Amino acid sequence: MLFTDPIPGFVPNAGAPIAPAEAEQWAANYRNQPQTQDELAGRKRTKAYYFGNQLLDTIQQQPGCVGIRFYMGLEQDLTGDKSKDEYQLLAVGVDVNGYDLVPRTSPAGELLNEDGIVGDGSLKCPSVCDPTSPMSN
Repeated sequence: MLFTDPIPGFVPNAGAPIAPAEAEQWAANYRNQPQTQDELAGRKRTKAYYFGNQLLDTIQQQPGCVGIRFYMGLEQDLTGDKSKDEYQLLAVGVDVNGYDLVPRTSPAGELLNEDGIVGDGSLKCPSVCDPTSPMSN
């Protein structure tokens, strides 16, 4: 597959608003899930991630960017202490065909998206939460 061939099923304008009550229920469903083995061992469960407009705008202003894809990541403590492991949310720009605008090598060996941005550095809830929001309580 070439990077000019659209990814099957990709829709550049994906996403739509949902009713606040539905969003609140989904957030509550997540918060009420039983703890995983890793969480029982001390890993914190992240309820939300905050990115400022500056980072999101920088990603979206990359040439050819039509949206942002978010990847889940896990930053593991090098000592093996699971209580210090942290989930991360990584943001990358996506082109009109559904391909991530991240540095990579094409099948022909050409370097693509050399200046592609992978965003991180979000504020996590907990500990930076809106205490009045029905989304986090």
